[in-house]
Amino acid sequence: MKARAVVFVAVIPLLLPGCMRSQSYVNDRAYSDEGARSYYSKPGSQETPAERVEMLGQPKKKVVVFNFWNDTPVQAAEIGAFAADELRRGLFLTERVILPLDIKAQLETEEFLQGDKVKVAQLVREGRRLGVSVVVIGRISKLVFRQRGDDVGILRQTQSLAAAEVEIKVFDVQAGREIMSLGRSGESSSNALVAFEKEHLQSPEYRAELSKLAVREAMGGAVNGVVKAVEKMSWQGRVARLAGKKVYVNAGRASGIVSGDILRVTTPGDDIYDPTSGAFLGTAPGQVKGTLEVIDFIGEDGAVANVHTGGNFQEGDTVRLY
Repeated sequence: MKARAVVFVAVIPLLLPGCMRSQSYVNDRAYSDEGARSYYSKPGSQETPAERVEMLGQPKKKVVVFNFWNDTPVQAAEIGAFAADELRRGLFLTERVILPLDIKAQLETEEFLQGDKVKVAQLVREGRRLGVSVVVIGRISKLVFRQRGDDVGILRQTQSLAAAEVEIKVFDVQAGREIMSLGRSGESSSNALVAFEKEHLQSPEYRAELSKLAVREAMGGAVNGVVKAVEKMSWQGRVARLAGKKVYVNAGRASGIVSGDILRVTTPGDDIYDPTSGAFLGTAPGQVKGTLEVIDFIGEDGAVANVHTGGNFQEGDTVRLY
């Protein structure tokens, strides 16, 4: 019995370290697991390393911004076009999207609205005609102008204030659907010391200039949201031309395409409509035709590719990074 007891007691210290792991062991395991998630991992992220790298390497999308609809009683001249120009300027300065310079048409948001509804099918068709991935439309929903100041005295302190509220919608042209809707507001003010008369501070021109400054602030607050929505999309381009064994694509160095990139080619996909209401539901994925390998570049933003697999490619086919 004594011998057995001695053995039993001797074994207990050997078992305990195996059941209770030291803090240094736990820390080492945590470090090892963290490293396996890759440098680009975010805490709690369920994405694989391949998915994260794919998103980091997405080429830039081509974006067109339609002139905003001024849906207010304040008919400040060209304020809808001004709002669109401010958003275009902000997007351009980020250098994270492409705003094609060859699109000269003054496209109006109002042309693609029916009451409170967006004519999505028409909007998507226009985006495809223009060869862009993203269409942005907008509405100025409110413009407010107020003044306050002294009523007596030779020199009178007067403050003018303006505020604007805007709504923006972003559409994925290839998928045929809205991907983001946001609202932003902005304000501006001006202080003046005037003698006797202040009619010039109440003129339509003065109101319009102050309103534009409020719109500019609202657009500045919208740029980051639009860019984030666009960068979450999967990039797509288009087969522009076929010439023998060469296939030309409407995206190149400016978009971020790299020599050696493999592009998957699909048919454009069919637009789907509700059989009862006729409402546009979206665009179904196209059929895979094969792959291309980028070998060279042309112009500012075009690429040349060889057929990698498959065939029967046609102008207008959709291309995506493999």
